[in-house]
Amino acid sequence: MKKRARYIVAFLGWLFCSSFEPNWQFLFRIEAEAKMIETDRMGNIYLVTKTNQLYKYNAQGVLQGTLNYAYLGNISQIDASNPLEIYLFYRELNALVFLDNNLAFRGRLNLGDVGIIQASAAARSYSNGIWVFDQGDLQLKKMAKDGSLLQASGNSLQFAQNKNLSPTRIIDNGDKIFANDSSEGILVFDLFANYIKTVPIKGQETIKIMGESLFYMDETKLMSYQLKQYRRDTLALPQVANNSFSIEKERLYLLNEKGINVYQYKAN
Repeated sequence: MKKRARYIVAFLGWLFCSSFEPNWQFLFRIEAEAKMIETDRMGNIYLVTKTNQLYKYNAQGVLQGTLNYAYLGNISQIDASNPLEIYLFYRELNALVFLDNNLAFRGRLNLGDVGIIQASAAARSYSNGIWVFDQGDLQLKKMAKDGSLLQASGNSLQFAQNKNLSPTRIIDNGDKIFANDSSEGILVFDLFANYIKTVPIKGQETIKIMGESLFYMDETKLMSYQLKQYRRDTLALPQVANNSFSIEKERLYLLNEKGINVYQYKAN
């Protein structure tokens, strides 16, 4: 698995450093009025409709399961970093819902019950715990699934410029923690919630971390920011997207108002 992950990162690095325009091969389309997509390392696709229904498709675009969680409210974030256990974060309810790989309900954690006044973002930790950004005291916190506190960053205003700090996305890649705030940028922490730096990329709702590369969209371009080299690279997209995308292996997933188009890089 690690060898394959290194291959994927090397492939993407080569692709972005290449001087030619890529040849994207269209694979399939999923018709849906979706507001959010996520993918996992197995190539499964998770789609949230505008009415907050959750659908799961396999790597061939075949529907695998669907459940209606609309009664809970708006799904704010999907974390599918562990394909066997999916985390759904409901910001309005200040709650996390845990699903299995068939989208069956496995549990719920009401963050207010464990001292989190209001979370702006929450996600899975690499060790199958929880990362939460607590708006009450402006701290990034790592918690066990029973709600017990494991790590805390301290008040984030000590290293942030924006007094209204409110990250809306957290990603744990097993090495660092990334908290995306559209006004501040992307705050980077170590695994013990110690602040490292801020990546000066603002205004982004969707980001993707693969190895030492951070991906985001800029109008009709897919941007790659190299976290160690502080370098931006650009890749032309095969279509216009609405700022929601994902990348897994050699595949690119683009969401627009009509659905998801899935492409694969094809060598000339």
